[in-house]
Amino acid sequence: MYFIRQILLLTLLPAIIWAAPPPGIPDGWSDGYVYANGIRIHYYHATPAPGKPVMVMVHGLSDIGLSWTTLTWKLQGAYDIYMMDTRGHGLSDPFTPSDDGDTLVKDVVAFLHAMKFEKPILMGHSMGAATVMKLGAEQPNLAKAIIMLDPILRPFGPPPPPPPAPAPSTAASDQPKPSSTPSPPAPAPDRRPGGRFGTPESLIATNNSSFDELVATCHRQTPKWDIVDCQYWALSKKQYHGAYTTEAQEVMSGVMRIGDSLAKITVPALILKADATPDVCKFNEETARVMQHGKLVHIDGAGHNLHHDELKRTMEVLNEFLSTL
Repeated sequence: MYFIRQILLLTLLPAIIWAAPPPGIPDGWSDGYVYANGIRIHYYHATPAPGKPVMVMVHGLSDIGLSWTTLTWKLQGAYDIYMMDTRGHGLSDPFTPSDDGDTLVKDVVAFLHAMKFEKPILMGHSMGAATVMKLGAEQPNLAKAIIMLDPILRPFGPPPPPPPAPAPSTAASDQPKPSSTPSPPAPAPDRRPGGRFGTPESLIATNNSSFDELVATCHRQTPKWDIVDCQYWALSKKQYHGAYTTEAQEVMSGVMRIGDSLAKITVPALILKADATPDVCKFNEETARVMQHGKLVHIDGAGHNLHHDELKRTMEVLNEFLSTL
């Protein structure tokens, strides 16, 4: 059946890409709003699973709750899943002048309280991974477990200014010596199509892009993704409010400055990281050793959106971890 589905998909793909209307909510799902931390937060609820553990998903920068769809389909039979639209994204309210680097964490905390969830499993991707990581560190009794998909583990922010150049010298003793503690390697670049920061004009231009053009761009640049992932990616870019000011950009950048958050998480924790060079993998593994009850797994062959690039392997690792809770 899977083989037949793939043949049909390849046969129909040109028509799907060029003629598909923007997708709605998947069958059996619903959506709603809560007022939390001073704004309306919009969310999607997967097919209800009464009595099953609650799982709350927090997407990455410029995505929406529906960006979790293909992963949620794999998990919804065993978990009651809610997918937030982060502030400034999707159908949630935009950023406000009073927002800061703690705002997105406070949004999730307020959302959990408003929904009256007790000990949910929290899963985040990228910016959302940093958000749930910091929540786990600051609110140790709020979640049952923390799952982080490809968070940035190196120091995040503008690079420090370069040191002044040494005075010219021919003496061997004056030559710079190799550092015994090299700077952490930068992660592989995020090659997703579409912009996340920019001028209001450039962000609005993306909002005004044709849905079909966006789907085609996604499929061309990320050919491993399911067509559903590309459709919801395209929808997310048309809905993205944008960070129109430096202050709004700092809200999203600030939450990704994780500091010593990993060491403060006391509940079971899992980090999934994209495939990387040996040096980067080693750095990631050493960084993750501070977790009290956590593990880190690299997903071979996957980029930043590892749950789209390698869904099967992602599910294998998630199921192994979730089975221990």
